Amino acid sequence: MGIKDLFGGNKKKTAFREKAKEVMADGKIVPGKAEQLARAAKEHEIENPADDKTMLRREIYNKAAANVKGRGKLTEVEAGELAKIQKFLALRDDQVEKTKWDLAKLRQLTEIRQGRLPVVPPNSAALRGVQLQPGEVPHYCVQVDMLDRPTTGGHEGVRVKWQAPYTINSALGHTLPSDGAKEMGDGYLFITNKRLFFKGASRSAAVEYSPQANFFLYAEGLRLERTVGHTLLRFKSKSNETAEIVGELLSALMR
Repeated sequence: MGIKDLFGGNKKKTAFREKAKEVMADGKIVPGKAEQLARAAKEHEIENPADDKTMLRREIYNKAAANVKGRGKLTEVEAGELAKIQKFLALRDDQVEKTKWDLAKLRQLTEIRQGRLPVVPPNSAALRGVQLQPGEVPHYCVQVDMLDRPTTGGHEGVRVKWQAPYTINSALGHTLPSDGAKEMGDGYLFITNKRLFFKGASRSAAVEYSPQANFFLYAEGLRLERTVGHTLLRFKSKSNETAEIVGELLSALMR
């Protein structure tokens, strides 16, 4: 019997799909998960998972990825096992692009929490025209929209404090007060070892780290409190990990 309708009405295919969910149900992505899937496929006489409808194969892969994301970190071992699972399910990168993007961000976040800070490559196009100070190292860069707002509208965000740790996921429940804000253009936000630096097509601005610096973090961006009004930097990246990366980096650098 053919398997073009994998995970369809055929009982063996349905049973394999349920078994695959069980394999992922314990929430642990450890060496051997891909082999467990392969054994389950063999037991249910599934010769080639690639004949499955893409949506259902993605469901299994995303279930595995969700287990990792729920723990808030991604180790090298887990990343390797997820790659094996993707290969077994015959999923191309473009078929799970957002999930892989989120996992890459999570991997970077894990590295930061372990004290290994990223560095923006010197040949990055975003760095063109940026004048760094002596000894300044750009650790992170993200595209942002710059907005201006006179008040916070009651949405204060999470204050990033001098010499204070960042509480994991604390920014995710806060919404950037961008409604009614004036658009000021877009550009790149750099987080360096000395300051926050914004570079746009027609303007740039920088704020050095200090106990007096007023930075407030949200799920979608960052607010800089001015003497009068507020500058909002809204992340163009839609990944939840972007705010976490910014929060952890600022905590590590504002000392």
